[in-house]
Amino acid sequence: MIRLVAWMICFACQVTTVFAAQAVPGIENNQPIEITSQQLEVLQSERKSVFTGEVVAKQGDMTLYADELTVFFLKEGNQIDRLEATGNVKFTQLDRTATADKAVYRQNEEILLLTGNAQVKQGANQIAGDEITLYVRENRSLIKSSAHNRVKAVIVPDKQKAPQ
Repeated sequence: MIRLVAWMICFACQVTTVFAAQAVPGIENNQPIEITSQQLEVLQSERKSVFTGEVVAKQGDMTLYADELTVFFLKEGNQIDRLEATGNVKFTQLDRTATADKAVYRQNEEILLLTGNAQVKQGANQIAGDEITLYVRENRSLIKSSAHNRVKAVIVPDKQKAPQ
C-alpha cells in the first residue's frame, strides 16, 4: 500500500514533468500511511479489503481522496496485487493535483491508470484526457481521449529573469 501511494506521488509529478519539464522530487515510501473511511470490510476469502465512505489515505505530503478504495492481495502472503480507487478520485501533493473517476494501480507491472475525466495539474500547467496511463518502469505516460473528446495540455512557460 505504501508503495502505491509513493507511485501516486510520482505519477502526479512525472505526468506534469513530461509536459512542463520540471524535476521529479524523491519518493519517501518509508513513511507510515493512514487510511480513514466510514467503513472497512475485509473479505479474506476474496483476498481484498474495501474502504468505503469519504476515504482519505495520507502518506507524508500526499493525500488520496475517493468514495471507495479496494486493496487486492495476491493469493500467497500479504503482497498487494492492485489497488482501485473509485468515485471522486483526487490525489494531492504540494501544488500537484490529479483527478479522475477511477484509478487502478497494478503493483507488479508498476502501471497507474486514471480513467474518466482524468486530469493532472501543477500550478497553471495541466493535462487532461479520458484516460491517463503512467508506465512507471518505462518512465513514460500516455494520455488518450475518445472520438468525441481531445487530449488537452496547457503549458505555462516559467517567467524569464530580465538580464541585469
